[in-house]
Amino acid sequence: MPPRVSYYIRVEPAPRRMRFSSREIFEILVAVVVLTIAFTLAQVGGLFRLQLYLQLGGGSFLLLLLGSSFVAVITAFVLHELAHKAVAQRYGCFAEFRFYLGGLALGVLTAMFGLMFAAPGAVVISGSVNARQHVRISAAGPGTNLAVAAGFIGVAFALGGVERGTDIAATFVGSIAFVNLFLGFFNLIPFPPLDGSKIFALDKVIWIGMVAVLAALFLVGASLGVF
Repeated sequence: MPPRVSYYIRVEPAPRRMRFSSREIFEILVAVVVLTIAFTLAQVGGLFRLQLYLQLGGGSFLLLLLGSSFVAVITAFVLHELAHKAVAQRYGCFAEFRFYLGGLALGVLTAMFGLMFAAPGAVVISGSVNARQHVRISAAGPGTNLAVAAGFIGVAFALGGVERGTDIAATFVGSIAFVNLFLGFFNLIPFPPLDGSKIFALDKVIWIGMVAVLAALFLVGASLGVF
């Protein structure tokens, strides 16, 4: 009679918190610094107008723009990427952010002329997931942008409605809400490699729902004069 053999399969529990490598933390910090500088340049109107601001003693206003740019980058870009990472790791995937030096350089270059177009990088994901999990991973980024935009529009509503540019609070609230809505809109475009292409291909109902929420938030924000 052959010996009885028992087989054991070790199942790794899903991590309770996100895991970061030292390289990933470094690349996130580099991307945040570069994007903050680029976004500030774009808000001022380019490198030439920045020089005029400094010559006219606009240091305090520049600090305001720098602060709002930093918060905008953290809420719109970092939280977007961390949302992808968190959901992917929840499903047992490898997920780490990697910057794209060419895309960061493009952001600074365009910002020097008062524009802003950048491809700072993305979360690299590898692992086996089903269609539903893939949709959730892809939708986590733009979904976070919509949630943040809704929160700042709610702040505007709590303030009784503000017109952007009339005071510091209005500029701050409007910038954060608009940047998050814009990034959410851009990423929902159903064109590869954007998140919208994956969501649209796998679940058109979710894609339509997210676009509807985005449109509603834009209408509410516009009616409040947030942007």
